[in-house]
Amino acid sequence: MATNFHLAPPAKTVAGLLAVPIDIQTLTGTLLFDGSTSTGRADATITFLTGGQNGCPIFDLRQTITAAWLDGIAIPVTSVAHHDFGGGPQAQLRVVNMVLPANTTHTLRVTYNLGLPQASTAGSYPPQLTWAAGPRLTFNFGFTDLGAGRYLEAWLPANLIYDQFACTLTVRVLNTAVPHSIITNGSTSLLGANHWQVTFPARFTALSHLLEVRATNTVLTQSASVVLPVSGTIVALEAWKLQTGPADLTTQLNLLKTYLTANENKVGPYLHGNRFVAFLHVGGMEYDGGTTTSTGALSHEVFHSWWARGLKPASQPDAWWDEAWTTYFNDNGGTQSVPFDFTKPPIELRSSNPYARITASNAYDDGNKFWQGVSALLGNAALLGYMKDFYQLRKGELVRTTDFEEYLLCRSGNARLVDAFHRFVYGFADPVAVPDLWLKDDALDTAGHNDWNGRFWDSPDVWVRNQDDGVTIHQAPEYGQDNWFYARVRNRGSVTVRHFVVSFHVKQFAGTQFTYPADFLPCTAAASGFELGPGGSAIVKARWPRHLVPAAGTHACLTAAVLSRGDQPGSGQHVWQHNNLAQKNLTVVDLKLNGFLVLPFVAANFITRQLQPREFSLEVFRPAALPDFRVSLLHEQPRLFNGFELQRPFQLPGRLTDAASVTVSHPLDCGGHSPQPNQQHNLLTDEHLLATAPGLTDQTQELRFKAGAQASMSFELAGGNQLLTQLRLELPPTARVGQQLRLDVVQRDTKTQQITGGIAVLVRVVP
Repeated sequence: MATNFHLAPPAKTVAGLLAVPIDIQTLTGTLLFDGSTSTGRADATITFLTGGQNGCPIFDLRQTITAAWLDGIAIPVTSVAHHDFGGGPQAQLRVVNMVLPANTTHTLRVTYNLGLPQASTAGSYPPQLTWAAGPRLTFNFGFTDLGAGRYLEAWLPANLIYDQFACTLTVRVLNTAVPHSIITNGSTSLLGANHWQVTFPARFTALSHLLEVRATNTVLTQSASVVLPVSGTIVALEAWKLQTGPADLTTQLNLLKTYLTANENKVGPYLHGNRFVAFLHVGGMEYDGGTTTSTGALSHEVFHSWWARGLKPASQPDAWWDEAWTTYFNDNGGTQSVPFDFTKPPIELRSSNPYARITASNAYDDGNKFWQGVSALLGNAALLGYMKDFYQLRKGELVRTTDFEEYLLCRSGNARLVDAFHRFVYGFADPVAVPDLWLKDDALDTAGHNDWNGRFWDSPDVWVRNQDDGVTIHQAPEYGQDNWFYARVRNRGSVTVRHFVVSFHVKQFAGTQFTYPADFLPCTAAASGFELGPGGSAIVKARWPRHLVPAAGTHACLTAAVLSRGDQPGSGQHVWQHNNLAQKNLTVVDLKLNGFLVLPFVAANFITRQLQPREFSLEVFRPAALPDFRVSLLHEQPRLFNGFELQRPFQLPGRLTDAASVTVSHPLDCGGHSPQPNQQHNLLTDEHLLATAPGLTDQTQELRFKAGAQASMSFELAGGNQLLTQLRLELPPTARVGQQLRLDVVQRDTKTQQITGGIAVLVRVVP
């Protein structure tokens, strides 16, 4: 079963209890309805996991509990009471008054008499439990997004909507001779007269389950099927209505075929198996592969099986996006583009309260206007393409508001999205003073000033981890798996920054000069943060998807930018010119004694666009422990450079007179995975060097830097140009196994003496 603790709200102390989220794995329950007494009763058990913190478990049930057992031991019903979490009217949650250890499995069983839920009465189709002559039962779950406590918790113990769990229900109507029918999006087995077992899959959350029980002679049903064009799935259609209802079922089934087919073509594959169930009655509510709706809202509700129940909101505050996008794209055609008006008051669509329990009521109107503004910002065709791609990428997942912001920023590269989400989704006013967020350029950067002259090419505030482990030590990326970007954002301003985004971008080459936004946006990944106070810092992280991790042997650089309303870098600025920018241009290698490494890198002149050449120097800073570290450049045109000590032909693999071996335990900090440690590469036969050092030819010459702690050679480069060269590192005989040697190669503008970029190499000497 899935565990979604990363989407759960934080632990909260209420009434002296440390209330902690749980992850339900299974729910089993029995709903018994007795026609002789016109009553109902229930018996339900949840199996759940605790998270990484000891505490008192949270769940919800809007019925009056008559008995309870924790792990098979009876507990007082007063120990599972409701408490106010500050989520608004009717948004209380139950807390088990017992501290359970972290990362353990438990069961909670409750029994209760069924009655109308003790919850909000919002919505046009409320829950029902009524009896008529016969006796005839009318029962429906009656979910709504607009009132708290009105999902599965209205009738059964459940969780907030971040949680996904399997559910098996036994439903039985006793002491009546009147046949009854069940309307549900679950899989149904008939166990006997008026007796069913209904199973719901583990992908369901508390807002997914459709269930109605009605006397058979009070409803009509009709079936059809449709072959969907993208998935090829044959979907069985069930349409239901009351005997007295006005809907024409044949007409509605034909509309269902049209809507399902169109949605697959426009959005992507249908995710709800081979059924769709529609109860054409009143109101409008979406379920996974089903709906209870009026005929006029059918198109809207069917679309929700993609946007709302195909992609699901990760929390109630996130539920605005499915109504907003459905209104914009499905109801209004998805073509309107109306620019944002930042003179208007802020609009909140996504509450910052993680315990809020209703969808924003303005999601339909203001949410539609938000997507109109994004369409104007990005272009309508681009927005529609991005959103279709987002569905394909994330289909079947639970999605946060920040996921949309980060994805659209990464795809479009338009930093104004941060402003739009800030004001018209999160509802934040403009800051009262200019914010000043920053990322350290190097370890000595303690004040966050611009025009930094330190080792800005190796920021300690940006790093990579192979796992989502929260460790703050940089690792070389592992090819073939997800990795994780991290950034530590600092606030040196006088105001709390309510919302910011860090972009992470991988340049698949080592380089000495990067400019904003060209080398930062669009980006590989992004991470959002909130409420960073003056003098504070916060660590944010973003998944680096495995398919975007460069291939083995790639030498790359990581760039990062922190963006917030009122604090963003200007176009053309470099890392050393703005404290919102950082880079990690570090190569980590294992190098054998007498071995060598060739590292491609790009030197550029983006300081000026003038065609007149500008002089730069490439300077090598060797480790103090090894001033005779052999460093040279490889290039076809030695005449471009001045000041090198030795010129000699460079022999390509397959042309060497003596075999050499090199182990690259890992290219750089920002890309690719190298050969396994201690794996020898005979350069007489191996193609690895050629594959990882593009541009080497028979005409390549080797230009050696002079010996010493520091050495340099100069070259000229016209404005807007860049130069691809190779850095060759060879360990001298004085190297010793176990040494860790850091070497810097920097590009300096000889006119201003400003360092305009650099690369760092950490060499670990291995046997």
